[in-house]
Amino acid sequence: MEVFEHIGSVASSLIYFALGSRLTLLGARTRSGAEWLIGLTFLSWGAYYALWFLSIGLHSQSALEFEIFITARAIDCLGMACFAFFPLLAFRRGSTWAKWLAASLAICVIAGIPGSSWAGDPKGVSPLTNFWWWLEWLGSVGSGVWIGVEGIHHYGITRARVRLGLCEPIVGHRYLLWGLAGVFWTLLDIIVIGQYVDFWATQTWSSALENLVGLLEIAALAMVWLVYFAPAAYQRKINAPAASA
Repeated sequence: MEVFEHIGSVASSLIYFALGSRLTLLGARTRSGAEWLIGLTFLSWGAYYALWFLSIGLHSQSALEFEIFITARAIDCLGMACFAFFPLLAFRRGSTWAKWLAASLAICVIAGIPGSSWAGDPKGVSPLTNFWWWLEWLGSVGSGVWIGVEGIHHYGITRARVRLGLCEPIVGHRYLLWGLAGVFWTLLDIIVIGQYVDFWATQTWSSALENLVGLLEIAALAMVWLVYFAPAAYQRKINAPAASA
């Protein structure tokens, strides 16, 4: 079956569901909006992949395949809108400019589906002929870049505090992990351009590019998992230099 050729995305879909569930429960337990929002984002992306794989399996039934694909797009849009607001709650809560940036990125994503439909590309798979595809992509890549910049910026600030003994190294390390996650998400969105251009030209999804996207997603998810659920032994290793000092 064609879906099993995209093993990287299959794996990332399962991880999205698993990590998204844990983060959503964590957010509900701690009443933290950031954890709840990123958990909802991952659950949405997991559902998007599941429906996308289903649409591949129903390729011979064009009407049903189209409806499932559009539903998947709508769910992905929900996840991307949540993703746009995550850096606001995680790094810049209360900042006026950050609120406007998050809202702008979310609007870019949300406008993509009706805009693409109006342009005659309801599936959003024609970047070379559909301006709305790029607007949606801008909302996606902008969120990843924002997370990467904030993570690296806060990591730099925290290093000085670690040297002064004002916080443990694991705190700064978590910011570094967020920075790396943002880098992986940004690289993913850049590769997505080639992925969709290739589909536009051949009307076939490239398994190689799909698996590369899946691997980058898994790498970003691994960073998020270490931020929230790093094993005790891992945390002790990161904190070891400070403990020795």
